[in-house]
Amino acid sequence: MARIRTIKPEFPQSESMGRVSRDARLCFIMLWTIADDSGRLRGNSRMLASLLFPYDDDAKRLMDKWLAELEKERCIIRYAVGGDSYVQVCGWSTHQKIDKPSASKLPNPPEDSRTLATIREPSPLDQGGEGNGMDQGEDGESAATSAPPAVLIPLIDKTEYPVPQSKVDDWQVTYPAVNVLQQLREMRTWAAANPTKRKTPRGIEAFIVRWLGAEQDKGGKPRFGEGVVGVTTPGPTGPDPALVKLAADALRATAPSPEQRKRFAELTGKVH
Repeated sequence: MARIRTIKPEFPQSESMGRVSRDARLCFIMLWTIADDSGRLRGNSRMLASLLFPYDDDAKRLMDKWLAELEKERCIIRYAVGGDSYVQVCGWSTHQKIDKPSASKLPNPPEDSRTLATIREPSPLDQGGEGNGMDQGEDGESAATSAPPAVLIPLIDKTEYPVPQSKVDDWQVTYPAVNVLQQLREMRTWAAANPTKRKTPRGIEAFIVRWLGAEQDKGGKPRFGEGVVGVTTPGPTGPDPALVKLAADALRATAPSPEQRKRFAELTGKVH
């Protein structure tokens, strides 16, 4: 099935593209033509050489080198599942606008894979942004991390949004009453259970902020009776001071009867 892919005018000015060889740049663009609608493709280098450079005899020898250059610049992720190799183009869903994308038949990159450290956030310049052309946030700030993302949240286009630990830390400061990491895990579970309600790559962060804000409000204003522990305050021990005073006043006013003396002794604990 034919696929339409786009190249933005800013692509040639990407600094990361300037750090790879000319052949690696061409290889990067050629990968898009055989990637599925989630930006994934099979990653056997000899197969890729045959598909992408059928007229170049040296491509089979050089393909792995080109892929390594692209991986170093965080343009792609290479990973293996069940002994088969695959490639994921980073930031794919933001930069390739696909009408009615088909679900990928290839596996996601494993969450615990070290190659996930190469995922970056989208670029405002699409393929032509600063860095690899597909690897920066909408505010232009590089989001490359040295560790796997904290959580991957499924999106409406069948890809997953990688939440970097740096954002988790920022949100934790903004929403101190919320366990941010746990809430992100609950968002992932919710998205997995509600595929038709998943968010777009551009709308996912706004969704996360709304969710965390609602949890913060709940954390700052507990529901009536929630978390309230009943406390019983013990009453005073010993004789009632008021009764003791009345008895003493009665003794001082008149000569007490034996019954009054007995009662006073009971109240004060003294024998007269």
